[in-house]
Amino acid sequence: MGDKNIFGGGNPNSTYTPMSEDEQEVLSRLVAEGDFHVHIVGWGWVHRPAVTFGDLRVRVPLQITFSAPTPPIPVTAFTLELWTPQWPDPLFRKEYDIRQGGRAVAVGSGFTLAMVWDIAIKHMDPNLVKALKPGVSGLTSRWLDRDTGEFTALGNTQMSAIQLAALQRLRSGEEFVRQNDVKRLHQAKKK
Repeated sequence: MGDKNIFGGGNPNSTYTPMSEDEQEVLSRLVAEGDFHVHIVGWGWVHRPAVTFGDLRVRVPLQITFSAPTPPIPVTAFTLELWTPQWPDPLFRKEYDIRQGGRAVAVGSGFTLAMVWDIAIKHMDPNLVKALKPGVSGLTSRWLDRDTGEFTALGNTQMSAIQLAALQRLRSGEEFVRQNDVKRLHQAKKK
């Protein structure tokens, strides 16, 4: 297990829960197709960014130069959606606080946004996995409960006491970060 982390992830120096092999294969197929599109909701699209992925994260570099409005307007957040023609809904959607130094960004004609959208994937929609990998059966994610089919902290894994304690700390930290992101976004919208 020296080349894997405590949960079987490919980076032994990081504590995270990797996607299942089925989920990774679906992502590999989508990346090979190269047909991703990012919708910056209300602003425009970035077509065919050079997406890369690992066993937890999808990395989407973005660059868009806006053609309007004139004059620029203050913007505190963008909602990003990752689309592919192989699926009728966004693969991922998240709203991000884009303030710099606590201040809104002036978005207008000529403004260029350059960023990397780093998406951590806990699990993928089983219907998507089954649609893009025909023949797969049963649970497609480690984190779906056997009985309910719902995403849970333990999913359908069997863990040692050490792994379970590490998972509880990891999920607690993830929840703290998620709550902090929600709080920052709420604050950005109030200004």
